[in-house]
Amino acid sequence: MLVTVNADEVILRNGDRLTGDVIRQAGDQLQLQTDYAGEISIDWEQVREVRLDEPAPALLSNDAVITVAAIVRDQQQLRIQPPRPSEPLSLPPEAIQIIEPEPWEMGNGFDLSGIINLGIQDATGNSESTELDLDLELNYQRRWHEWQSYGQLEYDTTRGVKTTENWTLLNKYTRRFQGSSWYGAAWLRFKHDRFADLRLRYLVGPAIGYQFGGSDSIRLSAEVGPIYLREDFYDQPDQSSWGPGLFIDYEQDLINDRLQFYFNGMGFSTISDQTKGLWVSWTGLRVPLVGGFIGSIEYEIDYDGEPAEETKTTDQTLRLKLGYQW
Repeated sequence: MLVTVNADEVILRNGDRLTGDVIRQAGDQLQLQTDYAGEISIDWEQVREVRLDEPAPALLSNDAVITVAAIVRDQQQLRIQPPRPSEPLSLPPEAIQIIEPEPWEMGNGFDLSGIINLGIQDATGNSESTELDLDLELNYQRRWHEWQSYGQLEYDTTRGVKTTENWTLLNKYTRRFQGSSWYGAAWLRFKHDRFADLRLRYLVGPAIGYQFGGSDSIRLSAEVGPIYLREDFYDQPDQSSWGPGLFIDYEQDLINDRLQFYFNGMGFSTISDQTKGLWVSWTGLRVPLVGGFIGSIEYEIDYDGEPAEETKTTDQTLRLKLGYQW
């Protein structure tokens, strides 16, 4: 149980007082960690005053960073109390972008994180095998920009005969808008699967995304946009098409952060007369071990509504993985 000895205090417009630890304020939400209700989100417009037990940084709309000890909403202004003996100052509400910003959101700071996994899998579909595979996920953030890459390699031989040869490379650039849950994105995704007769498939296109509210324990975003699809085959004519694409990312921490559920999915449907449709998703549970190591179990579905001749529409893969996270 979290025990708060010295607590921050949030006073609402209706006079209610909440105590806890101010985690972050961004956009229209203030997140407060409490002893009695866990992490809660508060409508920033309903906050009259915030008193911090220890001064915290605040990022302004002009990219300046100030230190804040208390904030009082005074009609159309916010009265900022820095640590004494500094004098208070008044700012319009839109001048404060984030209270308790992450280091990569300020100045020249950045954050680089990633996961590398070695997996054992039992696959059915176009590739019938039990094999080892490798995947790597990288995430780079700097200010309002984010770059995500995910690579997956599967290669197996049985008694000297190749049974699996495929790889996937997924890339996404994100530009977040200050003080908003909306953001812009661009996708570039590649896939090769020799046993599905697929020399190379790539999808590229812009998107608009929305980060749904909630808490640090639940993270949900969705993106939609126009996609250009190109497929090059070994033994049949190549093809290309346009259509709408949908991307979903969902993560939730369970059992006091000792278990994480995740779901990542991508769908595409052509707008031409073809019956082309794609869906790929990864659903899994991830368990932190020791020293940054993690274990996970993952189920992947890869559906192609119009595959190469004499190949199956659906690949299903169950993986047990051991990885390292930083």
